[in-house]
Amino acid sequence: MKIGLNSGIFPATWSPSEKVAATARVGATGLELNIDGNQLWTQRLDSEARRALRQQAKAANVAITSLCMNAHWIFNLTSPNPRIRDLGVSLMLDAIDMAHDLGAGAVLIPGCDQEESLANKWELFRDGLRQGIARAEEKGVKLALEGVGKPFLLDTAKLLQMINDCGGSESLGIYLDIGNSKSSGLDSADEVRAARGRAVLTHVKDWNPANPSERYLGAGAVDFAASFAALHEIGYNGYVLVELPPDPADPDAVARASVQFLNAMT
Repeated sequence: MKIGLNSGIFPATWSPSEKVAATARVGATGLELNIDGNQLWTQRLDSEARRALRQQAKAANVAITSLCMNAHWIFNLTSPNPRIRDLGVSLMLDAIDMAHDLGAGAVLIPGCDQEESLANKWELFRDGLRQGIARAEEKGVKLALEGVGKPFLLDTAKLLQMINDCGGSESLGIYLDIGNSKSSGLDSADEVRAARGRAVLTHVKDWNPANPSERYLGAGAVDFAASFAALHEIGYNGYVLVELPPDPADPDAVARASVQFLNAMT
């Protein structure tokens, strides 16, 4: 397995270029870029900027692994407002194109709804996701669905059901998140095993059960040994990407410590 970082582990004020440099500096070899609702890099990076970022990453021996569609929490595929749903689809299509331009293999699609989502949220999410399949197949990019604590797409079984409802395209896969499984009351190792053959990438996070605000890998909530054993069992050899907030006092600290922890684990 290879070690990567979600870009949120560094300050939000840093540019993608700064985050690539920091990723190399702390010893990781992969970087996932967040596409946030208030920071739409899909709109802000033109073709020239994307070429420069890809060249920088290659020179630094950092793979841009994926784009994470955090913006879908706002521009939600299950919104009761059709205009919001359309914007969510448009952002997904833009992210597929940007992933292709950057050499990234996947776009993370969070399995999220909203409190005001309609009763047919499953169908709305499915229909929105379907609109990205042809583009993903054309560009050679995976749309990786992640369970993010929302009951309608809580676990791997439901994510696989959504993939089947979308026709089972090979451009659709599962984005495992060991921490999300734990916080949702699931067995993280079982969730990994259930994703055999569809696992694209894996997020890791952790927290102290006695003090949830204390967040670092090895804090105690997550059984990494069992989860990593399950990843080995299914033949997973992709990136394990750390998803934690930065330390305001030292922007590199959490990333550096996480890389050290995962090097010892793997």
